[in-house]
Amino acid sequence: MTVVSLQEVTREHGQVHALRGVSLEVSAGELVAVMGPSGSGKSTLLNLAGGLDRPTSGSVTIEGEDLARVKDLAGLRRGSVGYVFQDLNLIPSLTAAENVMLPRELDGVRTGQARREALAVLAEVGAEDVADRYPEELSGGQRQRVAIARALVGERRLVLADEPTGALDTATGDEILQLLRARCDEGAAVLLVTHEPRYAAWADRVVYLRDGLIVESNAVRLESSR
Repeated sequence: MTVVSLQEVTREHGQVHALRGVSLEVSAGELVAVMGPSGSGKSTLLNLAGGLDRPTSGSVTIEGEDLARVKDLAGLRRGSVGYVFQDLNLIPSLTAAENVMLPRELDGVRTGQARREALAVLAEVGAEDVADRYPEELSGGQRQRVAIARALVGERRLVLADEPTGALDTATGDEILQLLRARCDEGAAVLLVTHEPRYAAWADRVVYLRDGLIVESNAVRLESSR
């Protein structure tokens, strides 16, 4: 089943054409890596796929819903889409657990249940021991794990990750990709922006962007690389 579909999507910022008629579909259980040089449109593609930005033309659908027709876009994002932002976007005044709980509480989940869910997913990413610490008390790798836990909490059908291994050493980066791959194998769709071929090798498919266009799309899933 297709989880996210972009059809002939363009995005223009003034005179800058960030994307030029890009079409891409990601299915349930599929991990797609997006690669390309700086300025090729990778982050723009991710933002459009999750409804954080709207296309200049073309359409974006999540599980068959055209985002242009969705009235409560923030609600759809909270319930269906998990993000790992390049700059993490953790809230400094909230503990690690509270950061992970926040999207669930905004969706009306009671605090006790939200905390149980948060602690479970923090354990899944190996960060349960920092649950009650604040972001400034965490290492870069720990903050990254908390951000990933926040993206995975609840029943997220689509996970968007923008360079999620950027602040991590190789071993920890491998663990994070393993987590994303496992969530994918449980039925989520994962769209991953990376510049590292090592991490792209965890994907089912690699899409190459250049100057706002998809110039190549290859199946990978090389078992020998994992």
